[in-house]
Amino acid sequence: MAAAVAVLEHLLRRMNGAEGHDQDLDRAIARDLEGLPDVDDAAAYTASVDRCLDLLHRLLPGWHWHLGYGATGVMPYAFVSRGGYRFEATAPTVPLALLRAVTQAALALERDRS
Repeated sequence: MAAAVAVLEHLLRRMNGAEGHDQDLDRAIARDLEGLPDVDDAAAYTASVDRCLDLLHRLLPGWHWHLGYGATGVMPYAFVSRGGYRFEATAPTVPLALLRAVTQAALALERDRS
């Protein structure tokens, strides 16, 4: 389990440094969040809100989510929650904000299992 936590922490650091669509990051998301084998044609998570929402519904079924803009009104904002769990993120793009929040949630759930 500790290995899974380390993998998700590394993935979140990569997401936090991303500024837009990134095919290498898309492949890492497919592998590390979805558990898919390494492929060259992973879904374009970092470029598509729809792909991110599909991912959210697969990983976090029944969770509430909200997309908008942060307090400054400039940066996209995402929020996911369920029960006592609440995660939010801002990012340069809507997909990245949603991916950051989803990955934070997945990481917390993995830590709870450890």
